[in-house]
Amino acid sequence: MLYLPKPHSCHLQWHVTEKCNFQCTHCYLNEDYIKQELSTEECYKVVDNFVDFCKKTDIKQNRNLTLTGGEPILKKDWWKILEYISDYKKRGLIDRFYIMTNGSTVTDSIIKKYVELGVNYMQISIEGMEKINDEIRGKGNFQKAINGAKIIIQNGIPLSFSLTLTKKNTNDVESLARLAASIGVGGLGVGRIVPIGMGAQMKELMLTPKETREWYLECERINERLRKDGLNFRVDYHCSDGMYQSIRPDANNPQTNHACSTPFDVFTLLPNGDVVPCRRLPIVVGNFREKSFLEIHYSSNKIWNLKNWENRAEECKTCNSLRDCKGGGMCIAYGYFGTPYAPDPDCWKAFGEHLSTKKYSNPNSNKVTYFKRYINNLRFDLEPVSKEQINRKIRRVKIDKLDKVKDNEVDILIFYFEEQDLNTETGAKILSFLKDLKKRGVKFEIGHTLPPCVSDTQTLKDFRLKTPTNCYDCPSLFHLESNKRIVFCNDRKGPDLKFMNNRDQIWEYKELLKDYDEPNFFKQCKTCVYRIRGTCYYLKNCRLKHRKLKEEIKTVKATMCSC
Repeated sequence: MLYLPKPHSCHLQWHVTEKCNFQCTHCYLNEDYIKQELSTEECYKVVDNFVDFCKKTDIKQNRNLTLTGGEPILKKDWWKILEYISDYKKRGLIDRFYIMTNGSTVTDSIIKKYVELGVNYMQISIEGMEKINDEIRGKGNFQKAINGAKIIIQNGIPLSFSLTLTKKNTNDVESLARLAASIGVGGLGVGRIVPIGMGAQMKELMLTPKETREWYLECERINERLRKDGLNFRVDYHCSDGMYQSIRPDANNPQTNHACSTPFDVFTLLPNGDVVPCRRLPIVVGNFREKSFLEIHYSSNKIWNLKNWENRAEECKTCNSLRDCKGGGMCIAYGYFGTPYAPDPDCWKAFGEHLSTKKYSNPNSNKVTYFKRYINNLRFDLEPVSKEQINRKIRRVKIDKLDKVKDNEVDILIFYFEEQDLNTETGAKILSFLKDLKKRGVKFEIGHTLPPCVSDTQTLKDFRLKTPTNCYDCPSLFHLESNKRIVFCNDRKGPDLKFMNNRDQIWEYKELLKDYDEPNFFKQCKTCVYRIRGTCYYLKNCRLKHRKLKEEIKTVKATMCSC
């Protein structure tokens, strides 16, 4: 990939089901998804498509899958889906896969199966010590989680705990960390509450900017106390906590955080096939049942806009901590302010000590930018598509309608042949028509090569008529819908022109998509005049079973080749 932004890695967090045996007070569960879950066959296609995305974008490491829910083991055919993933992992096409659970469904026999299938890592969600946890996650569920954790550890699968931080449980973090360390848990990840789903009713439990900064410093002290007590255990921050890095600019902070990687190298797939940048950022950018991960990643304007750092609020764009902070939690900003481009509401640099009541709207910058960390092999030295190309019109002409063509509609001409048109008489008509256009000074190009059975090659050569010999040369490779959105010759839609504004970029994207077009492409081929008459330039590469042409060809309703 030379012309498109290439992901460094790809992590698919897949919510295979919304079924759950818990009812946590801060959950973002949507019961409607239960009725719309992907079938087992569709789940296999998800895995196939994930691997295909990594191949096409040349990702060779950090190809990771996380399966979660709801409670994922409640998914129908759970073991079949895991076996399918495991097969890809054994073949070296998936690097790691993880399972996130509430711990209540864990048994020794289940974890042994996970070991056999190659599960690399597990995570249990827990919200504090017993009193606080059971208040949030249900009575008796703390002990179930601890018992599940012990079984996982006994079977040798690395495990961490995950906690959602609120005003209620900040004082429980160190106690939980010490308990986790004592039973062999590998670490505790802490993420601030995101006010979406049922969590939207709990905004009063969000930490203020002042409390957030104090929490980061206290977390450092917790880890120092654990170290002094000889415990090889750490409390770490969530991916939404990039703001921590701004506490000590240009210094080696005692803790690190990779910050939010949405929407650069992460997909989140919901049970109904909806794709969102992150489960905690519920902006639907596509649906797997309609588009591949590749198409969603490159054709969704929402994804491109999230990548655009010019869309960030002024507080972030002018902040000297942006390179470290990455804007904080886009998910928390979205839940609190209604837009992911606002500053993190817990940012003390933007808002001082208290949560802000400021209003933010969704911007739409025309400037395309990428944060340097995420650029890999992206070309910025390309000339954009010219205004002449932007304003061109494609005209499909039936042979018996040549006299109806208006001069202002012939920027790009595509002739539509039916079987009865495939003769030299038709070729003479076309040549006469084209000569007349040229005589009147009408500028035009031919969008497809003319069938050899209608054209006199030498005459066309003398006329100096240039026709495309491959897809890249084709002037009808794409057109613009309302002079804005890229639409390819196969009717697939790409992003707005501002996001992919060079012909090389557009061509590369079309090339990446070509395998997804095979069913429709071959369907057209069955009635294509070029294939029927054996004159298709692509026959040597065609995967259709060629029929032997008889001397007598029956008249058929034939379509124009779209390749």
